[in-house]
Amino acid sequence: MIKAVAILGAGNGGTAAAGDLALRGYEVRLYSRSSARLNPIRDQGGIRMLGAAGEGLAKIAVVTENLREAIDGADLVCLVVPTTADGEFARQLAPILGDGQPVFINPGHTCGGLHFVQELRRSGYKGEVRCCEVATLTYGCRLTGPGEVDVHGVVTNLPFAAFPGKHAPDLFHLVSHVYPAIRLQQNVLETAFANLNAVEHPPQALLNVGWLEHTRGDYLFYFDGTTPSVGRVIDAVDEEKMAVAEGLGVEAKRFIERFYETGYTSRHALEVGTAYQALQESPNNRWVKGPKSLDHRYIHEDVGFGLVPWSALGAWAGVATPTMNALIRIASIVNARDYAREGLTLERIGLDTVPRDRLSEFLYEGGLPTSKRS
Repeated sequence: MIKAVAILGAGNGGTAAAGDLALRGYEVRLYSRSSARLNPIRDQGGIRMLGAAGEGLAKIAVVTENLREAIDGADLVCLVVPTTADGEFARQLAPILGDGQPVFINPGHTCGGLHFVQELRRSGYKGEVRCCEVATLTYGCRLTGPGEVDVHGVVTNLPFAAFPGKHAPDLFHLVSHVYPAIRLQQNVLETAFANLNAVEHPPQALLNVGWLEHTRGDYLFYFDGTTPSVGRVIDAVDEEKMAVAEGLGVEAKRFIERFYETGYTSRHALEVGTAYQALQESPNNRWVKGPKSLDHRYIHEDVGFGLVPWSALGAWAGVATPTMNALIRIASIVNARDYAREGLTLERIGLDTVPRDRLSEFLYEGGLPTSKRS
């Protein structure tokens, strides 16, 4: 049974996770390298929680800038950061993570678990890897002040998988005590194709770039920013995602189905079947404002670590992804960065040397013998 949980990251999701688990009686060790994030929590004796995960002051057992202190003896290490930070955390954890100590990536989004494990091994970790992930962050939440977070929704029906897949039953049993809403998938490619953010955020941000930059995000990002035209682009991205999954033989669901299952939209929107309707009828997202600029995870993460790996997997499967590729190109121009190069390539997720007919074996075993990589 889990008693002590290390939460790595004190942003929106990490703060929500730490507060939620502390209110539910777990011993929480909260890590961040940012003293500015942690000091208000120290000063007030915990995290002020608002909304769906409980109200009041959640007392945190350990608040630290020392990563070793956070994870030492933890029954579960939860990485609750943007997936752009997974590689750096893997490099820092490699020399101090216990042999077989379970790591839960919340969220893994698109191939986050694969990337984390590859970086962990490349950084010299010799222990048994026990890594798992959910496709989407377990909370809809926003920091509302220093040491205070508003959880406007706790996500339901969360796709969950492990890498290596052979550890999935044990890790599912372990994590389901903490998050009963998780649902076991066959492998981490199934969770990779359940990433909601990469389907919606790039069109929502890039097609509203003038409005976003002019107002510095002072509009309702999901509600105002998803017009019928923007919704059609989201639908096009989703169609390409589904085609890539089919090309790889991976089970996947449409954006609207996942959005409904996770509690983000209405039954009526599901029946209409469009992203536009789903976002117009999304109470969890209704009042969320936009980012102040495109120097934001909606682009860095959801393009570079969302659309880029889907596009790369599409090329590997022989499936065209013209809408994704166009959004990757536009994002690269507006932010003056080469997302196709710096994002999650097949090499970074460890699939560049895996034969297609050995993919299932790779995902289950966590690798292939050298003799089988040809």
